[in-house]
Amino acid sequence: MKKFFFTLFALALSLVTMAGNFVMLSYSGRAELEKHFSDPNLMVHFYTDSEVFATAERFDAGSMVMIDENAFSDNGCYTLVYCPKSQQQQFDALFSNEDYVIVKGPTMPYKNDGAVAIFNKKASLPKLTRDFPQVTEVNPTIREMLNQVNMDSLEATVQHLQDYGSRIWDSDNAFAASDWIASRMESLGLEVEQQPFYASTWMGSGNAAPNVIGIQRGTLYPDTYVVCGSHFDSFSYEAMFGGGTAPGADDNATGVASVLESARIMTQYEFEYSIIYCAYGCEEMGLYGSEAYASRCQEQGMDIIGYFNNDMNGYLYGDQIHIDCIYPNSVEPIGTYYMNVGSVYYPELPIRHVNFNEGDSDHTSFNNHGYMGIYPFEDYQNHSPPDEHCLFGRDCQSHSRRL
Repeated sequence: MKKFFFTLFALALSLVTMAGNFVMLSYSGRAELEKHFSDPNLMVHFYTDSEVFATAERFDAGSMVMIDENAFSDNGCYTLVYCPKSQQQQFDALFSNEDYVIVKGPTMPYKNDGAVAIFNKKASLPKLTRDFPQVTEVNPTIREMLNQVNMDSLEATVQHLQDYGSRIWDSDNAFAASDWIASRMESLGLEVEQQPFYASTWMGSGNAAPNVIGIQRGTLYPDTYVVCGSHFDSFSYEAMFGGGTAPGADDNATGVASVLESARIMTQYEFEYSIIYCAYGCEEMGLYGSEAYASRCQEQGMDIIGYFNNDMNGYLYGDQIHIDCIYPNSVEPIGTYYMNVGSVYYPELPIRHVNFNEGDSDHTSFNNHGYMGIYPFEDYQNHSPPDEHCLFGRDCQSHSRRL
């Protein structure tokens, strides 16, 4: 009997030890980041360009910042909320810096595309094992495809999604939008799946409008993929608390339009590698939809060359029209490749790499699960512009909040 109780006590102690502490560590450069990922004392859950968030079995006050003892013991996630320092007092923060706070459990975002849910899953660092070719001249077939981009087609998709009024993550309208996107993909001859997933958010828990996944099989390497994605849900504080709507034309009907237009054109051609076209639900609550899909891709061992995100690309405002390409330094090869291709096919369109510290999007889910993902963005200094400056007119913004 004594042995039984000792074993039970030891097991309980080991479980508490395994729970560890939720901590933050700073780093500088790829080598130091890899060191954190390989540290047997750490399980990395999420990382930015300068910080790692992990569970540590042993806390080291000299190198770590304690965020929460007994990590994930009484909550399903932590939430990173992008918020300026002057507005952070509204959050019950466990940790904060100039750009964001860490909160226990799901929480209301400060702004659109402004939250990332951090789950009790082991993150993977993207592997830099592929060499991307140096592009020096225009391929006539690719130019032919580019010339088929149709503004009327793009606007029609944006208008249809905007006409739902709102596409809140678990609303009937969001489910209807998912079905409509699936029907569009099916009409193009893609292999289409609607991936259901469950989300526990600050608005409540339940089944989210499912992700839509359409596959165009490659002729030589059908099990190697390039993924092009966007999110279709929208959100506004006016819709939730003031009787208004969340039309989400810029954020993110424009992204869905880009993905569907790419599929419309590219399904007319054959490619050696498979292409996956995605539309995710529940992005605005913390990237839940893309997390569900990217996590499954990793679990299935899918070979993904790269992920290209489409989120908010309909502005006409600010300085010279350009593309701000957002990605962590850990995936620099694919970012450099994107900018190389852009400079050859659109030399008049400036593309620059920026480290965005005011929000996030679905590429982060892929980066966190070991895939190289980038996010070409409208303008990090003038995102969610005033309605009159949006390419698609009034009701462009998903929402804005200025307290």
